[in-house]
Amino acid sequence: MFHWLLFAQNRLGGSPFAKPEIIWGSVGLAAALLVGAVVIYLVDKWRKQGAMAERAGGGELTDFRAMYERGELTEAEYNKLREKVAARVKPKPVTPPPEANSAPPTAAGPLPPGYFDDPPTSPPTNSSPPAAPGGTAPSA
Repeated sequence: MFHWLLFAQNRLGGSPFAKPEIIWGSVGLAAALLVGAVVIYLVDKWRKQGAMAERAGGGELTDFRAMYERGELTEAEYNKLREKVAARVKPKPVTPPPEANSAPPTAAGPLPPGYFDDPPTSPPTNSSPPAAPGGTAPSA
């Protein structure tokens, strides 16, 4: 049937491949298929990444233990795998923040040192006597 359409088109008005609507339609269809394939690839990659994050840790160690009990792994292999999983699952040690009284490192730049430091604060000077606990000033 396709051949019949091509031959009928040739008799009626020339080659169908010389018409811009057919060329641009084919390019659009190919681009849509390519974009769809890329979207499917990215969604599949994202889905697998989520599944691997779920599996990490205890589930993976349980699978290795079952393999060891079935005799698929030797005790040395199991211990090595257990240490690798434990090293990956354990939280990283938290480093303490630098001490507050230590001076921050200075870097050379276009602004002078201390440019961004807050100005020194001084206690407010107030010549009036402090207020009494009742909220009124003492009478003299």
